[in-house]
Amino acid sequence: MERDRAVSYYIKVAETLKARIRDGQYQPNDLIPSAKKLEEEFKVSNITIRKALDLLTRDGYVMPMRGVGTRVTKTGDDLVSIEVTGTFRDWVDSAMGRDLRLTVHVLETSITSCPKRVSKILSLEPDESIWRMKRVRKLRGVPMSYFINYGRSEVFSDKITKEEVEKRSFVDLFQDRCQIRLSKMVQRVEATVADIDLSEVLAINFGDPLFFVENIYYSTDGQPVEVTHMYYRGDKYVYDVTIQLNE
Repeated sequence: MERDRAVSYYIKVAETLKARIRDGQYQPNDLIPSAKKLEEEFKVSNITIRKALDLLTRDGYVMPMRGVGTRVTKTGDDLVSIEVTGTFRDWVDSAMGRDLRLTVHVLETSITSCPKRVSKILSLEPDESIWRMKRVRKLRGVPMSYFINYGRSEVFSDKITKEEVEKRSFVDLFQDRCQIRLSKMVQRVEATVADIDLSEVLAINFGDPLFFVENIYYSTDGQPVEVTHMYYRGDKYVYDVTIQLNE
């Protein structure tokens, strides 16, 4: 209840209207109820409704039309479905959103201090530096997910370029450029929310829901060689799992 009171009411209104659009209550090209009707329904001020509609407009769900009203411009059809069941290639293709043609934008590549968890996974010394790459995937200019890749500096440094990563799968590049064959990936998924840094990178609000995914890649000799931390927008991604049941 405390957290519920802390969320601005215009965000609650915006998320409710988004859900109605995704559920098909408001179809593409439909006019949503007028600001006056929304004020009456949600029992809030005009400024609250205006802020909610501004948020929906920014996210591309609606478009205000002078003298006409506010029209729905999209549904939830652009959700990226990540396929958990299947081969590694199936997972890569779905996570990359190849059907939707997501674009990759590298934000930074550096040699920097290593987070404690990553250091432990890769068996690094406490003061040992690490290679790190930050990148964002976008759909028609809208940030969808944020990736941070970590690897030993002596393995990755100068091996993988920004230009290549923006055109090819990172895992494929890693194996080709670093000459390390991968045998398996261990994945962990958690629910989290956007902090100030993540909200800026993903162009969302502080506290918006995210999937946090950690991938640990192992070489054929069983050693962890690369760690990827991924933050997927909760309003843009879904996880699909198929489970075979034996009779």
